[in-house]
Order: sequence, then C-alpha cells, then structure tokens
Amino acid sequence: MMQCRTEVFLTTLAVWITLACAGEGPTVPTQEEATLAVSASVGALNVASVVVQVSGSGIADTLVFQLAVANGVASGSITVPTGIQRTITVRAFDGGGIETHMGSITIDVVVGDNPPVAITLTSLSGSVPIVVTIGETRVMVEPALDSLTVGDTTVLAATVIDQIGDTLDVAVTWASLDPAVVTVLSIGPRVARATGVGSGQTVIVAAYGGAAGGTVVVVDSGAAPVPVLALELVTENLSSPIFVTAPVQDTTRLHIVERGGVIKVMRNDSLLGTPFLDINGRVLSGGEQGLLSLAFHPRYAQNGEFFVYYTNLNGHSHVSRFRVTADPDIADPASEDTLLVVTQPFSNHNGGLVTFGPDSMLYVGLGDGGSGGDPQGNGQNAATLLGSILRIDVDGGTPYAIPGDNPFVNDTVAAPEIWVYGLRNPWRFSFDRATGDVYIGDVGQGAWEEIDFRLLSSAGGENFGWNVMEGLHCYNAASCDQTGLTLPVLEYPHSEGCSVTGGYVYRGDRLPSLQGRYFYGDYCSGWIRSFRVEGGSAVDPIDHSTELGTLSQITSFGQDAQGEMYVVTLGGRVYRVVEQ
Repeated sequence: MMQCRTEVFLTTLAVWITLACAGEGPTVPTQEEATLAVSASVGALNVASVVVQVSGSGIADTLVFQLAVANGVASGSITVPTGIQRTITVRAFDGGGIETHMGSITIDVVVGDNPPVAITLTSLSGSVPIVVTIGETRVMVEPALDSLTVGDTTVLAATVIDQIGDTLDVAVTWASLDPAVVTVLSIGPRVARATGVGSGQTVIVAAYGGAAGGTVVVVDSGAAPVPVLALELVTENLSSPIFVTAPVQDTTRLHIVERGGVIKVMRNDSLLGTPFLDINGRVLSGGEQGLLSLAFHPRYAQNGEFFVYYTNLNGHSHVSRFRVTADPDIADPASEDTLLVVTQPFSNHNGGLVTFGPDSMLYVGLGDGGSGGDPQGNGQNAATLLGSILRIDVDGGTPYAIPGDNPFVNDTVAAPEIWVYGLRNPWRFSFDRATGDVYIGDVGQGAWEEIDFRLLSSAGGENFGWNVMEGLHCYNAASCDQTGLTLPVLEYPHSEGCSVTGGYVYRGDRLPSLQGRYFYGDYCSGWIRSFRVEGGSAVDPIDHSTELGTLSQITSFGQDAQGEMYVVTLGGRVYRVVEQ
C-alpha cells in the first residue's frame, strides 16, 4: 500500500504540489478503463526519465507508468480506471536517478473522451519547471525560457497541436502565475507580450481547452545604472538632411537623405564623395516638400530594391521604386518605377515617410493635404488617401497590390490602401523592432502635439481623430463626439514645443538599460524625450535635455542595421546617441 504526504498550493491554471511517496507496482483494476496520452517538453533539461503515478478510490495500489524520453520530449500513454478523484502525480528524474521535478493533479476520469489537462511540475533542483499535458491536445510556448529586466518586454508564441500532430488555428488564453513579476498581454490569437515588472521568476501559461503549456521568465531588477547619454557627431556640412537609415543587415553603411533630392552614403562612418542617388531634377524642394524618406526592401541584399518618397515638380506626393547598381554605393537613377502619385491640394502636410513593417508590407504616411485646420475634411474622409497611413504590397502586383487583410479592402467607399486614418501630418512613424507595435508622431495644429500608438495585434482601421480632435482635446469646439476614435498615448502643449518629430523604440546593444524606450523630439524646442508603453499607456517619461541639450530643427531620428539610434538636424548634422 502506498503512503503519501501531500502539500497542495492552488493557482487558477496550475496545481503546485510537494509530494513524498513510496509505493509498489500497479495492480490490475476491475473498473472500466480510459487511455490518456501524457507528454511533456523537457528540452535541454537534465531529465532522463519520467514516471506517472495514479491513485484514487477503488485503486488498491498506486499505478506506475514509465514515459519514454526522446528528442527532448517525454511521452506515452497511461491506462486509468474510470472514476472520480483520480490523483495523477508526475515525477522527473535525471540520469543518476535523482528526482528533479514533481507535480500532481486530481481529476475525474470518464469512459470515452476526457478533456486534456495540464500539470506544472515544480523544480526540486532550481532548474526550469516542466508543463505536462494529459490528453490529446498539446500547447507549446516558445521560447521555453526567457529573461528580462524590469520594464523590458518579450514576445511569446504558442503552438497548439492536436492528437494527430496537426497545428490548430485557435486562440489561446494567456496568464502569468505571478503578475507581480511579469504581466502578460495577448497581442494575437497565439502571441503575447510579457513585461517584467518586478524581480523574480514566474511561469507564463498559454491554455486552450484543458491543455496548457508554459515558459519560465526570469526578471532582473536592472540595477545597472541608467547611462548618461551624449550625442556623438557622425557627420556635418550636409545640405538640409532630413532622414537617415540603413540597408537591412548592412552594418557598414548609413544612408542620409537630403531634402533637395540627393541620398548620400556613409561607409564605416566616412562620408562618400559620390551620391548614392541624385534625383534633384525631379524634386520640388523647400519647406515641407522635397525628397523626404527612403526605405530598403526587406530582401534588399537579394533584389537591390529601395523606395523613396518625394514631392514631384507638380507639388504632388510621389512614391517610387529604384534599384542599386553592381556597385553597392551607387543606385541607378534610370531604374525609377513609379508606384503611387497622390495629388496635394496645398504645399504643406505632405506626411513624408515610407517604411516596411514586420509583415514586409510598405507603409506610406500622408498628411491631410495642408492649409490649416483641414479645410477639405480629409482627415475624417476614408475615401481619400490623404490624412492616413497606407499599407501596400510592393511584391504582389504592378505597380502594387492591396493586401487581402487591409481593414477597408472590402469597403465600397473607403480607399482599400488605407491602414489607419484621422491623421493631420504623420511626419515620422516607426515599428518597434522587437514587438511590431507602431508609434506615430502626428504634428498638431495650434495647441497640441501627439504620439499615437497601435499594437501589432490590431487589425487596422483605427481613426486617430483629426480634425475632430487635436491630441486629447476637441478641436475648435467645446465638445465633440469621440465615438470610434483612438486617442493618443501621449500629448504635449505648444508651450513646450511646436512640431513633434517621431522617433524609434531603442533596440540596440550599446545601451541595454534603454531597451524598450521610445525616443522622440520637437522640431522647434529641440529637446529629446523618451517613455515606455505599458498596458497601452505611456509611463516612465524622461526629458533628456540635461544630458543632450537642445538641437536646432530636429528633422528625424534614425536607426542603423544594429538598432543604434541617430538624430538628424536640418542645419546639416547627423548625431549618434551614445553613452558619455
């Protein structure tokens, strides 16, 4: 007869058990039986064998089953007498026969199909816990182990596999077993973002039906001091530089866009004498018009394609594809392939950014068409491309295709290219390299500047409010209908600046304590600030003016291939953000 001492700790998704037992071999039950599949991913853990023990009313002696371990997975079948209150205990052992993990759950076993359940095995040796699935559906979470600092985030992905090995296209439910250490937010059917909020270790669980899988997340306090920042001059004497970027995976080159129609190359921090591209004769330049941005195709190393946004000689917004020559430092100006021309009714509010998202779609930012106050009502008119960010597939058609999952693709009135709208002048916007979330710096009218935020998991179609709203405030009215509007995550008044220059979430390696902080600036006041987004809100704001001073006319921020951050000023300088 088996004798056991049990201590049980319950959570909403797992049963944590300390169990000390000794027993004999199984007896042959007389009741009806059910066969249950048992599996666990043991990964790189030092687990050589897994034993399953079953006890309960009507079972004279504890049933004992050995699971085979192969390719990092322990799996097998157990035959269990049906009945209520069947206690299933799972133990893992290393190659020397020392027990490393243990856990237990009590369930009812019925004739026929039984819903899958999960047991979290606590570690007895300080290693990673193990999630065991009992039943035919398995949930696996990647990565199996992750580490964060407080305030940092990571993206987790779950895979649900049925009894015949097929992957299921279903949604999972996420939970953190200790929200004081890590919070978790679903950003897709099987994708979640985990944020470290306190020092310690916890398990993040993804559940579907009765099956669950987990990952261990260890959070460090991030006690390393926040670095004192500085601006390192990279180059100067440029002609109205307005944007800086780098080809994908090219760690030697930086491309600088000059408003007049020229793109220059810096190779290993040395400015080359011959321009990468010169289309000065095709560009109307001055004020908010000119050659405004550059985006390299995600497969630039293979196809040599890049895209530019400029104001053509008729004053209209022009998006074109070009190709590099056999010399990686020189493009072919004759290779221009026009994708899109958008008529601009006025000379200001052109938007100006082209960039690729994590989905390899090209995103194009367009202002409301200009003048003041949006006299044509373009911001709230989804039938026009103005006042919006477009999403197009440059590889799927000629000159482009409309992605099938665009929010207005089946709308009979709205333009199918539109991804989000209700924007005044989205001069600079960016995707977080780690999470895919988007940050939009939308230039305000006469009182407020704003930064809009959108999760990667959103299906698109957000209306950011202009010209019903300016920032969080009704525009030119005491009250307004805000139904269906997405309000900014941050605003600041014109007493602090006049024109927001959107930036990037820092994801470089040189300044690890700044990971996850979004940097932005103001064109007029010249300060640089940063914040983090947590739970959809801007938190932990920092004004970096004490360290960095103020700059005259910040036109853009930029990133190189390694995620390091740059600042561009209209007066002709490019700086790199570094530690003092």
